[in-house]
Amino acid sequence: MSESKQSFARQGAWMVLATVAGGAAMMLVHTFVSKRCGDRAYAEFKALLSSFYVIAAVGGGLWMLFGQQTAAAVTEPLLRGVGSAARRTGLLILAVWLLVAVGLVIFQDRLVELWKLSGPQGLWATWGLGLLTLWVSVARGLVQGRQNFTALGWLTILDGIGRFGTVVAIVVLFSGGAAGAITGAALGCAGALAVGLWGARDILRLPAGKMDASAWRAGFVPLAINAAAVQVFQQYDNMFWQAAIPAADLSAWNLGARYSPAQTVGFGLTQFTVPLALVMMPRLARSAAMGEASNSLKLTVLCTAAMGGSAALACTILPRLPLQVMFFNKPENWAAAPLVPWFAWAMTFFTLANVFLNDLFARRRFGVVAVIVVLSAGYVAVLQWLKPRFLGMEADQAYRMGVQVLCGFTLSMLAVAAAFVRFGKR
Repeated sequence: MSESKQSFARQGAWMVLATVAGGAAMMLVHTFVSKRCGDRAYAEFKALLSSFYVIAAVGGGLWMLFGQQTAAAVTEPLLRGVGSAARRTGLLILAVWLLVAVGLVIFQDRLVELWKLSGPQGLWATWGLGLLTLWVSVARGLVQGRQNFTALGWLTILDGIGRFGTVVAIVVLFSGGAAGAITGAALGCAGALAVGLWGARDILRLPAGKMDASAWRAGFVPLAINAAAVQVFQQYDNMFWQAAIPAADLSAWNLGARYSPAQTVGFGLTQFTVPLALVMMPRLARSAAMGEASNSLKLTVLCTAAMGGSAALACTILPRLPLQVMFFNKPENWAAAPLVPWFAWAMTFFTLANVFLNDLFARRRFGVVAVIVVLSAGYVAVLQWLKPRFLGMEADQAYRMGVQVLCGFTLSMLAVAAAFVRFGKR
């Protein structure tokens, strides 16, 4: 095996280990909240998290942008420009998020009613979690671009463990429900931010450098839009069901036990396969900046397909098993087993699509973003169009059709991304 392949395998294995460890701790958060707080509070917790992921999806754009720019900064003046951009972006995030707080003051009552929340406290905790996550995204991009996978891995591990520990502490000590769990997640994210800043200290300490603001905007806009669009496939469904199901029918449909556990399994599978793309992207960006060839895409596609396909196949054969492992102390959540295979394959297509998207973005090829946005808008539109039909079905049948729609759209996203890599203009 060549040195390049050995390095890729070593870094990829470490990131898989780190992401699985951090993801496992985050999954324990779901298990704990579901058991300790009840199904209604767990559904509320999932809805708040889903809104956080969509609102803070811009963090994915920041992460990828700073990762690409840092990896391509092959000289000290370019690296100083990256450090200046990071500091300015942190201040800009704070200013924008204060404006978001003003909007939240105005619309909080409407949001509480729409998502059937127990109060506005969860909204404000989600606001704080969003702010910290955006700052963490910048730090992640810096350490990833420097290929400092040791720091990136520990950031991921401590992010998960820190969230789990603080969620348990707040819920147990202060009898917090969904709002308390979100507050604990925010405190855990603050710990991850500290680790990220430490890992990126060599860049952040550099003297101010020249940065081409137009070039940064040209990269950030499509990356942020793409991040928001792909997050729709991962998070919108829970918000859709929480808003669509009439308040009087929440207990009968039991979203927290018959749907959300299977969605959590699908999300967990992405944590198992996404890390390889994290290793691939800065390698491709640096190779492109230096005009060198790289076989990272081929290695990542093969490994992701093998790992994701094997996991999805196992979930198809034994759909109850991941639920029994994750929700071992809550057998009623095993009722979501019929949805597990559909979620598993949908998220396998999703992670493979993101591998191809990372290849395109590492080379600053953003033409695919418009098509991804159309697909995400189409997914939302189809769910809304089917809403009356869903409400006329049995809950399990409606949930299954909803996940099948998701599976079809993520497969379409994979086909589009692969086609742009294969046939798109360079």
